[in-house]
Amino acid sequence: MVVLAVLKRLDTSIEKALIARISDGDQQALAVLYDQYVALLYSVVIAIIKKREEAEDLMQEIFLLIWKKASTFDTSRDNVYAWLTTMARNRAIDRTRSKAFRTAQQEVAEPIPEITASAMENPLDAVIMQERADQVQEAMQQIPAAPREVILLAYFEGCSQSQMAEQLNLPLGTIKTRVRQGMKKFSELLGGVR
Repeated sequence: MVVLAVLKRLDTSIEKALIARISDGDQQALAVLYDQYVALLYSVVIAIIKKREEAEDLMQEIFLLIWKKASTFDTSRDNVYAWLTTMARNRAIDRTRSKAFRTAQQEVAEPIPEITASAMENPLDAVIMQERADQVQEAMQQIPAAPREVILLAYFEGCSQSQMAEQLNLPLGTIKTRVRQGMKKFSELLGGVR
């Protein structure tokens, strides 16, 4: 099954080798990393930013940041996949919190674009993204309600743990426990899908 093979991320050792090459100034390594993860990172960013132009602009910033920060990545300890997705998520949240972004959002509200075959350069990318989205959605439905709620608030609405505690009227420690439980279950459910 070709699509399932394409759905898997790069082997961890290959990811780390690419980061090491990027930290040495290898532009080809950055191109390979970009080709492999641009659709995934874009889906993380667009879920938070909700505006296509802003998300595309931020994607350029994220890959520039990867280029600049690759030398700080500890290949002996860190996980490339987690580093990339966390960086994309954090930059998107930072953007939404910026005053300029909030002002622009108030002026023009644009609906969230769906990622379809016409939005992707390659129709296979659209199929892959849809399968990934289906797998994530199915996994989310299997997570108990309390942890699922905080994961949705954190990753799809960009709430910090403090904001979640305030919004849900729960202690911060409870929020942290629920996030940890939810992410552990989520990781178990998607363990075979990379």
